Amino acid sequence: MKILLITFGLLAIVSSTATVAISSVYQCSCKNAMVQIDCLADYCIWDSTSGTCSNKSCSVFTKDDCEGVPDPFNCIWNYTTTKCESFTKCSDYTFTIGNSGDCSDKLIQCQGDLDTIDSAAGTLKCKDRTQDAVLSIDNCNLLPYANCFWFVTPDGKQCLQNTTTQKCEAQSITKCSDYTKDNCNILACYMNNNVCTELTCAVLPEESCSIFLSYDSKQMTFCTWNGSACVDLNVSTLTQEQCLEATYFTYGWNTDTQKCEICVIPDTDSSQYMILYGSILMAIVLLS
Repeated sequence: MKILLITFGLLAIVSSTATVAISSVYQCSCKNAMVQIDCLADYCIWDSTSGTCSNKSCSVFTKDDCEGVPDPFNCIWNYTTTKCESFTKCSDYTFTIGNSGDCSDKLIQCQGDLDTIDSAAGTLKCKDRTQDAVLSIDNCNLLPYANCFWFVTPDGKQCLQNTTTQKCEAQSITKCSDYTKDNCNILACYMNNNVCTELTCAVLPEESCSIFLSYDSKQMTFCTWNGSACVDLNVSTLTQEQCLEATYFTYGWNTDTQKCEICVIPDTDSSQYMILYGSILMAIVLLS
């Protein structure tokens, strides 16, 4: 993935926290740039008449850039036509059953629709995500056993493999220690003295010191390497050059306050700005 170095103005919610809701991750775009110098020509278009910055059309992006731009660009890579296209709606896309995770991995606010499984064709369609979790699914019953890892259902349970029955089952998980050694959630936990334990930045090696999820995949924690250890990222200490890349397009630079702040999007119906509370697809490849 190619990280875009775009800076942004007029942001809101100053926070130094290293943990944010999934719905707030990956939400910066050219529309947040309020001055021309922050409107990078490679990805954005500056309108000198209106003094606004807008996203370029998806069709101009290469594969790497198409898969790397944040959610608000509304771009997806079409592997059939090998072109970057504008995302339409979740139900327009179909994947093989074995790659059901692609609905949430490659699309915007989508999840696999298990009710549309076509056994003969070996495919299923996607549907709108029903909750703000990276791994969201309606139920575990129809989820292929091979893909039965940590998907969260609307009632808060998780889909986990039952190695005895070889079935995908819904189980109640409220903390990492509820997992067994066989199904310890590696996106949020690690094995410590034979107990599945919550990840922290402090236990991550340098090569993995970036991000991790909460056990229910509804929050993301940012980490950074300080030269000798992995520590929680303190957003308030980031410079303009570090702000966007270090937070996976979640925070941008506010030119008014000279601080790194969570991105917001203009409300076209008023002069106010609203926080985006509904979207991510991280730059993590999950269960593909």
